[in-house]
Amino acid sequence: MSFPDENPRVPDHINNSHESPVVDFLLMAAGLLAFIVFISFAIGWSASWLGPKIPYAWEPNISLGQDDLSEDDRKIQAYLTKLTERLASHSEHLFPVTVHWLPDMEVTNAFATSGGHIHVTRGLLNAVSSENGLAIVLAHEYAHIELRHPAVLMLEQIGHTILYLALGLGDSGAGSLAQNTGTLSFMSFSRDMERAADERAIALLKNEYGHTEGASELFQGLLKKEDADALPLQTIQSWWQSHPATLERIKAIEAHNTELKSEAQKKDGRFNQEPRPLPAWLLDALSTPKS
Repeated sequence: MSFPDENPRVPDHINNSHESPVVDFLLMAAGLLAFIVFISFAIGWSASWLGPKIPYAWEPNISLGQDDLSEDDRKIQAYLTKLTERLASHSEHLFPVTVHWLPDMEVTNAFATSGGHIHVTRGLLNAVSSENGLAIVLAHEYAHIELRHPAVLMLEQIGHTILYLALGLGDSGAGSLAQNTGTLSFMSFSRDMERAADERAIALLKNEYGHTEGASELFQGLLKKEDADALPLQTIQSWWQSHPATLERIKAIEAHNTELKSEAQKKDGRFNQEPRPLPAWLLDALSTPKS
């Protein structure tokens, strides 16, 4: 056997990629993000399908309610409970709920949690002046419970947590990017739930009062507080908000009321429905400084 006198020269094209490593990295990152978005939407769809099928009694009780309420605060909580029950009575499938009054929270908010709990803050009551303006918010939160949204959200959160752990994307920078990407699709489902709850709340309000006058009161107030220059940015900002834009919600309510007015005028030419004011005792209690 004969051997060459010297080692042969390796051709230049061997082990010499014509692709840029940066391009390879970007392609891999894009593939990973596309995979996460796809799986996130799949998790959201699966949760939306499975959540309503979970027995209501299986939902864990998550509540921020206070036990040490004053006599006035207990009266307010009882009023909120009775109003919610009136609205819920128009539902085909009545879900038992517990309404919690949060007198120490000044932020304008109301929210529903797992187990049929609805929370109302002092800031919210201070932001409305009619029962109708309050009722649309209570009906909205009850609609979340009726549509089983807390169960859906719980399944979505569990699914996304398992996804990030399976990918090993915990506290790393890539993990933060992946979580933000997953959150975008997750919040898309959440906005769909908010719109569904809005539609259901309007239906409950129409059944209770026969109209939706005053229902947009809270949102009108919130809109006035928003910077007018920022309104054109709402389309972009809405991708990172779970609730539909304030203006969108006002238009939806007014569209329903316009339809009701048109129907009433066709029947007898009259439509004179005024919002029902909040009880005087409630306004007095809210204006009394807390000790």
